[in-house]
Amino acid sequence: MPSQARTAQPTLWTYLGVMLLVLVTLAGLTWMNYRFALANPGGNDFLARWMGAHMWLKEGLSPYDDRVSLASQYAIYGRPADASQGEDIAHFVYPLFSMLFFAPFGLLDYTLARALWMTVLEVTLVALTPLSLRLAGYRARGGALALWVLFGLLGYIGIRTIILGQFAGLNAFLIVVGIALIYHRRDLEGGLVLALTASKPQMTFLLLPFVLLWALSTRRWRLAGGLVGGLTLLMLGSLALLPGWPMQFLRQLLEYPSYTNRIGSTLSILASQVPGLETPLNVILHTGCALYLAVEWWRALGKDREKFLFATLLTLTITNLIALRTATPHYTALLPAVFLIFRAIEERREQWGRAWVWGWALLLFVGHWVLFFATLEGNTESPWMYPPLPFFCLIGLLWARRAGLARSHDETG
Repeated sequence: MPSQARTAQPTLWTYLGVMLLVLVTLAGLTWMNYRFALANPGGNDFLARWMGAHMWLKEGLSPYDDRVSLASQYAIYGRPADASQGEDIAHFVYPLFSMLFFAPFGLLDYTLARALWMTVLEVTLVALTPLSLRLAGYRARGGALALWVLFGLLGYIGIRTIILGQFAGLNAFLIVVGIALIYHRRDLEGGLVLALTASKPQMTFLLLPFVLLWALSTRRWRLAGGLVGGLTLLMLGSLALLPGWPMQFLRQLLEYPSYTNRIGSTLSILASQVPGLETPLNVILHTGCALYLAVEWWRALGKDREKFLFATLLTLTITNLIALRTATPHYTALLPAVFLIFRAIEERREQWGRAWVWGWALLLFVGHWVLFFATLEGNTESPWMYPPLPFFCLIGLLWARRAGLARSHDETG
């Protein structure tokens, strides 16, 4: 029998070379972020979380202590914030177990911590794109994959996430990882990862209950155990460190609308354009979305993983429509929905499908930036930045299902 050619195996030096290249790249990226942070003070979303971790670890103050919030206000404004003028009073306002992510940075100087945090966000946003493509079953390689990475990283939502230091970028990565693990029947790991996403409950207050209900309806006991067990461990561990934190967190949470309610939910932005009917229209829109989502949950319960995937992406979309206070960086979690829609367009339009996809991608990429600069009010993001993407996802997902996108995508993923 003729000998077969042997595939060259990577050597130890190859692995070491790759690791060195990665470390040098990350170090260079962090250095650029550090220079940026020195020249452009800010990252206020991260600052309040860093201050909570810093003063808890260094001075023993609860991150929910008013003195911690005041320290953040002085760091941002040089004085106490004026909530009546819409200024951020910079509460920590995250569950204590989110310290799993913030505590390591709280031990560092703020500028260095911010630079490293920006690096973490940049890496997770880069990784989020191929993960989202795979979850959606949309094939992209080589140059196309590189362009999609730039689409996710340099688009308005990606850049805003990095500049503000929004935890939403990292949480979106965890959400997509968790859903992907469940889709590929890694139930225990998927449940544990999704439990971590409760660190930012605004993004998953609908997703986690649905996943648990679906797990029970399909007898995926390991998934239910991983999710419930993970949440239980997070709560018990954080209570052991700071027994009174849930009530302190709740106090800050109740104060949250008093200084962030200038925008409200995405649906309330639309209702506000009809002042005479704003209140009833608000109720109708929110109730309608909630009831429709309940119907979709019912349709998915006990069904296969394709219906689970559709329902999870729809849940994330509607979350960003009805959440009492969302933020555009939360839309990073909608990337799999965008790619699922693009996949449906490409399959439906056949010969011209790829051109349609790139046209829509260009419109979303450029359109967001044009809308931002056209509606910018001083240094404040306009409420009109909120509706476009979730409504694109909502309409697109419904069209995709109507177009027959319901079969397994293992062969394309």
